[in-house]
Amino acid sequence: MRRTSTNLLLALGTLLAIATPDLAAPTLASAQTEIPLGGEPVPDDGTRPRESTYETARGLGMGTGTRASAAGTSAIAYNPANLALAPVYHLESFATYIPNDRAWMYGGAVADSVTNRMAAGFSMHGVYGNDDRNYRGFDSRLALSVPFSDAISIGVAGRYVRLRSRTENENGDRVGPGVKAFTLDAGLRVTPVAGLHIALVGSNLIPTDSSLAPMLLGGGVSYSYETLFSIGADVLVDMTSFDGPELLIGGGGEILLGGQVPLRLGFRRDQGRELNQITAAIGYVDQKVGLDVALRQDVNGPKETQLLFAFRYHVQ
Repeated sequence: MRRTSTNLLLALGTLLAIATPDLAAPTLASAQTEIPLGGEPVPDDGTRPRESTYETARGLGMGTGTRASAAGTSAIAYNPANLALAPVYHLESFATYIPNDRAWMYGGAVADSVTNRMAAGFSMHGVYGNDDRNYRGFDSRLALSVPFSDAISIGVAGRYVRLRSRTENENGDRVGPGVKAFTLDAGLRVTPVAGLHIALVGSNLIPTDSSLAPMLLGGGVSYSYETLFSIGADVLVDMTSFDGPELLIGGGGEILLGGQVPLRLGFRRDQGRELNQITAAIGYVDQKVGLDVALRQDVNGPKETQLLFAFRYHVQ
């Protein structure tokens, strides 16, 4: 039986309540200037702050290899076209911890491809950074997807992000990485044969002038055999963080043990920052709930560790 759209609206209200306290987190005078990365001198080593964005346990655990197969809440994060990939109604809460910077991110998401033919999803999370991630704020996005058939779908996601640096100069102005912008993601998913998915994606298509939300263009391919296993790889190009385009590439795999324990391994290469990262995730899933823990670990450079914990409730 079809649900009314009231369920989705209630879920969105709940998520807004979760993240609303962060809207008032910046306590310095609003008249102070926010300086985007584009207005700052480039560090001597040529590095840029890392992207700050919504990640899911599946996406984090599979490295850079999920844009063609992401479904449910993961579609909001990686490819809005995939919201229509499977009939789901999921509510998810998550928390991310980066011990090197003593930084936290927490929030929630809802994905509904059951109520209407047009699938919809919403996510919002707060950011509480320190050290190299010395900014705070929030990130929200609303995604919509329309399937033309089982073989093709398109999707768009509007994103509003506000991250304000906590560092000030001698004049009391905010300096350091920050972003305050509305931007747009878009995606296309094609399934030529059962199990094989091909994706084209663009993230932050409206320029933000910050490497915290860079423009990424590219795509991915994945193959899944029923629910037993999935493999995928993505090739993305960072168009705006550096003096020229830089590749962000990788891949990963997932296997479902006993129908209830997903295991994921992956690899991610950030060419612009010269970072190699290994990723992994483990979870539990049944007809009603899902629990996941995911890890991303630098194997060179700053040796940053990122941990993500997620709980998901399956409404349908």
